Amino acid sequence: MLDIDKSTVDFLVTENMVQEVEKVLSHDVPLVHAIVEEMVKRDIDRIYFVACVSPLNAAQTAKHLADRFSDLQVYAISGWEFCDNTPYRLDDRCAVIGVSDYGKTEEVIKALELGRACGALTAAFTKRADSPITSAAEFSIDYQADCIWEIHLLLCYSVVLEMITRLAPNAEIGKIKNDLKQLPNALGHLVRTWEEKGRQLGELASQWPMIYTVAAGPLRPLGYKEGIVTLMEFTWTHGCVIESGEFRHGPLEIVEPGVPFLFLLGNDESRHTTERAINFVKQRTDNVIVIDYAEISQGL
Repeated sequence: MLDIDKSTVDFLVTENMVQEVEKVLSHDVPLVHAIVEEMVKRDIDRIYFVACVSPLNAAQTAKHLADRFSDLQVYAISGWEFCDNTPYRLDDRCAVIGVSDYGKTEEVIKALELGRACGALTAAFTKRADSPITSAAEFSIDYQADCIWEIHLLLCYSVVLEMITRLAPNAEIGKIKNDLKQLPNALGHLVRTWEEKGRQLGELASQWPMIYTVAAGPLRPLGYKEGIVTLMEFTWTHGCVIESGEFRHGPLEIVEPGVPFLFLLGNDESRHTTERAINFVKQRTDNVIVIDYAEISQGL
């Protein structure tokens, strides 16, 4: 097993994540609200989040939130997809929000330039104020933090939450806003209590030559992030990502002893769909890891 000194890298889950999330909630989320204020003034009714891989997955999760609790038009599009197949409607009632950690992603910068040329409100979420992406956007937020999944999710969520709050208040949205305030404590608890269990699961998974990742609902974007970024990019593990509802339409044919699966099981309405896939797989292979949100949610 790879033994890493966590003090020498900035991309691992550490206690620093708690302080970074606290800072984003207190400092950066109000900046998002200021951008939303301008969006409301301009009668923005369509939002395009443009990003790649992990930042895109965070944006897709925010889009899911908008789709579930509002009629707000929110899209999460990969950078080159936006540039190569630019949406027909791109005008002064649209917002294009580019998300890029280092702020150097060519296609996200180009997407912002396209949006700005069409009169759209443009904003960039990135780590540093001097990132190249900031010059392509009318507004920018430099969050100066390293736990990018949590940061990008919070910023994109905050755009959607504030837009819904201002345009069509929803009781469920108020609950989600209150839950976000508890996020630092919840993350701190998980960092302290899950590291050893995570190590054990990692040692188990390291013995597998490939892994299929399965998820649904609001966890589907996170499933893509885990299957593509964590497994393929970080650990060079072959595999693919499968949506739970699509599992029985083809993928179930490859389930046999020794074939490994990672399931992300949510506590939303799609839970039964993922459980159905889990039950099928567990009858045919022992190489199964299930991360159950209900076990780690702490009531959130």
